[in-house]
Amino acid sequence: MCQLLGVSSNKKVDVQFTIREFHCRGKDNPHGWGFAFHQDGDWKIIKESSSLSAKDIKEEQFKFKSKTIIGHVRFISCGSQSHLNTHPFKINNWAFAHNGTVSGIMKDPQFALTAFKPEGKTDSEYAFCYLLDMINNNPKNIKEVLEAAALKIKQYGNFNFLLSDGNTVFAYGDDSLYYVQRKTPFNAVTLIDDQYSVNLEEIKSPDEMAIIIATEPLTVNEKWKRINGLMVFRGGKEVK
Repeated sequence: MCQLLGVSSNKKVDVQFTIREFHCRGKDNPHGWGFAFHQDGDWKIIKESSSLSAKDIKEEQFKFKSKTIIGHVRFISCGSQSHLNTHPFKINNWAFAHNGTVSGIMKDPQFALTAFKPEGKTDSEYAFCYLLDMINNNPKNIKEVLEAAALKIKQYGNFNFLLSDGNTVFAYGDDSLYYVQRKTPFNAVTLIDDQYSVNLEEIKSPDEMAIIIATEPLTVNEKWKRINGLMVFRGGKEVK
């Protein structure tokens, strides 16, 4: 299945370590990859409709740094293999990526779109537009809006998603989404598939704090917690 990656940090960080694991997971999700990272008040997006496992992740394009990052490797369930259908998607100041299949919403009148329209043909981007429509109608209660909308959408299938305005990350776990917080004292960690190990204390500043979100845990020796429903993160911490 597709794989999601999210980062919320109090400092600009890179994901060089994590991309090694995503590089492995691209083998089973060969139909596209992408990363959205927030810089200078706007989203920058790199993505291709090909397998991340075929890329040289030492390339300069993968050395970005940001406080807020959304990543995705794609296995097609709806929409063709194309750049327009590759996650993450961006509309205005929002970025979004999704894991699961909810194609039924595209034919259900109760999910008719108004202010926002997809450029591609995926149920994921369609759901993104629907969420933004709902937020547009009630911008002061985003958490409540997303919880209500997600409950409706997931009746049509699996709906795990990451949504961010660049400052706050909204993470919705339906059937598979996990997170871990990294902060001092940092430990040595090992990637599950890549088997590469690093001592985080050697590469992190003492005051750095970050939340890492993934479809499945990325490391073997950290306490990953399952996300059930909606969680909100900002600056490397959960927002209650």
